[in-house]
Amino acid sequence: MVDAFEEEEHMVYSVVFSELLQQSIREKNLSAGRRVHSLIIGSGCEADYMLASSLVHMFAVCGSLAEAIQIFHRMQKRNVYAWTALMDGYTESGQYSQAIEAYYEMEQLNLETDGHVFVAVLRACSGLKSLEDGRHIHACIMESGLDSNVYVSSALINMYAKCGTLDNAYVVFEKLSKGNVVSWSALIQGCVEHSHGKAALQLFRHMEEECVEPNEVTYISMLKACSSITALEQGKHMHAQIIQKGLESNLSIGNALIDMYSKCGSICDAHTMFHRMFNVDVISWSSLIGGYAKHNNYHSALGAFLCMQEMNIEPNGITYLSVLSACSHAVLFAEGCYHFKCMAETHSIWPTLEHYNALVDIIGRSGRLDAAEDLIETLPFGGPNYAGWTSLLDSCRLHGEVSRGKECFDRIVSIEDRDALGYVLMSSIYAKVGLWDDFRKIEDLRKCANLVKKPAKAYIEVDSSIHEFIVDDNSHPQIHEVYMKLSSLDLRMRELGYIPQQRLDSFPVKEVAAFCGHSEKLAIAFGLISTPEGTTVRVAKNLRVCTDCHNSVKLISKIERREIIIADAYQIHHFREGDCCCKDEYA
Repeated sequence: MVDAFEEEEHMVYSVVFSELLQQSIREKNLSAGRRVHSLIIGSGCEADYMLASSLVHMFAVCGSLAEAIQIFHRMQKRNVYAWTALMDGYTESGQYSQAIEAYYEMEQLNLETDGHVFVAVLRACSGLKSLEDGRHIHACIMESGLDSNVYVSSALINMYAKCGTLDNAYVVFEKLSKGNVVSWSALIQGCVEHSHGKAALQLFRHMEEECVEPNEVTYISMLKACSSITALEQGKHMHAQIIQKGLESNLSIGNALIDMYSKCGSICDAHTMFHRMFNVDVISWSSLIGGYAKHNNYHSALGAFLCMQEMNIEPNGITYLSVLSACSHAVLFAEGCYHFKCMAETHSIWPTLEHYNALVDIIGRSGRLDAAEDLIETLPFGGPNYAGWTSLLDSCRLHGEVSRGKECFDRIVSIEDRDALGYVLMSSIYAKVGLWDDFRKIEDLRKCANLVKKPAKAYIEVDSSIHEFIVDDNSHPQIHEVYMKLSSLDLRMRELGYIPQQRLDSFPVKEVAAFCGHSEKLAIAFGLISTPEGTTVRVAKNLRVCTDCHNSVKLISKIERREIIIADAYQIHHFREGDCCCKDEYA
């Protein structure tokens, strides 16, 4: 009878403790979870493997992975729930390899897996971008018959998208009899992450046709898609939907709206959105500061930076990256060095490699190439610094420094020999100083290495439709009218003294037409013939705008009396009456 009473008492304790642990998990309250753990030990229930599994889950979710691992290894019997919690804990802390190893260890025990296990390990594969492991897990899923589970399939879609194989993600998606918001959002997010903003917008329309209700994750991805191709009208349409669904007060969505408006070239709308928000955090401020930086408005960026501190919001590392970016765009050496120094001295934020590379960019763009190189060579980080040497090579391009540029190029190739960017920058230096034989040699080297330059693309939104152009495009249905408009503009620009510059992708070029086929020029010409006079022409470019196009667009803005906005890979250019907001510090 005593045994029965003790067993019943133990069951009551287990139920109570289990509920208390679930509450700690929901609230992510580590201190409360630790108190429950103490009560479990005091009651003698620690050997209960279900409670132990819940403890592993609680500690993992609440950010104390060490305690989760400790309890896991003390368990005499480990169920699937405990293994899943451990994998989730590893993934949440960025220890993706350990999460995958845990799965393989569990696999050896022949435990019966479920959808939760596969979702957990696929998240780790996504984080590690391990396609090989992901494909192995996919085979296991097929074997278990869980490939029709929408949540498992959504995790597969996300894994393939993160690993850069969107075709596989589409195949998994198409096999679903009916996708839910998670699977649709995973595919849309994959498109956005791989610079397929136009495809993401098309998917969103199909999703609406299927009557699948978007959620917070969907809208954030869609706002990023609009940002990537400066689809301002589509972005405003998303904003209207967000308001209609009562989601505008969501902090993450509000921050994404600030980012979308600024990247679409409408910093005024970004500013308005910021001031509409009931609550703002450090991300909100950093997004606004970053927007001002991209628009080459250092003074507004600094004003926002000071204002956030007056409101007792402490900047973080991302905030400082935005501030340093503003200094770089405006070529403000002293200010950049001052802010870099203040990171640690004033705010106890220790600079990461990314912060140091931002400083390298500031120093290099100001023409202090010796100092920039010295900084790279003496950084307090081990390992190669591809980004730092690439930044210095770009500064050498800006200042026409051939010898140092070649040294940087050699360092870049020794670090990463499968990326064409170093070759492109080095060939640009040779072209800038007129060393065409060396230009040809570096291009031949690139081609021999089978390195393909990233194709230039430009996007323009007209009447809520996205039009895409590539270099020397002939595929657009109105391309004849586009080239006629360019020819007309070319004549008028020459009357104003315009002299075309050598185009680097067609050495040696003599034909006049060769100076007119860059993707951004085609998009602008299409915008001019497709929109009412006086309206703004807004174009996105996936690469940096070239010198010739920049000079051309300045004149076009003057001739057409239009504001022209180009959001390129580096910053946002506002052309008005023959001038650009970047003050020609772009090249």
